[in-house]
Amino acid sequence: MSVEAAGVVRSKPVYAAVPLVLSAGRRLLVAQDATLAQAADLHGQLSADGQALELLSLRDGDGVHDHGDPQLLEMRLLTRLSAAPVGTRLYVCGDESFVWRIYRLARDCGLLAEEIELVKTGSRRELYCVHCATQQSIGSEGEVTCSGCGVHLLVREHFSRRLGAYMGVCLDPDQPHGEGRT
Repeated sequence: MSVEAAGVVRSKPVYAAVPLVLSAGRRLLVAQDATLAQAADLHGQLSADGQALELLSLRDGDGVHDHGDPQLLEMRLLTRLSAAPVGTRLYVCGDESFVWRIYRLARDCGLLAEEIELVKTGSRRELYCVHCATQQSIGSEGEVTCSGCGVHLLVREHFSRRLGAYMGVCLDPDQPHGEGRT
């Protein structure tokens, strides 16, 4: 993922078409669904040089590393990151909701942004309502109704890396509190 382009920090994440595959003391791939073509391609790229690669996934098809419960996956990742040597590189593959949740966990464990590569698949993403602080998962739509306060929201292109979410602001100033909702 590229956070900067020509020295300009962008709000909306820009994901690299091909992630950087650098040598590392340890490589860890966290995939939302390892059966997806993008995840399988990434696994192949990361394994091509013979360097060890560990895979954690919510779904991988063979059940060996299948951690279907997101909380179980996060606990296993935290265990591995807390014991990770300097030079560990983390690769995360999934929709924006997934990759940014894993990104925040990794940053909280001490990994630098430069040690984390994000590969975006799918269209799910997080939306933060600036009116009631509810965060909800949405698709690619540009307008939604907040699940917390009922306000009709415009999905802004502003992305908060801290929250891992796009900002939702009131679309109808005549009904700023969701009055008249059914």
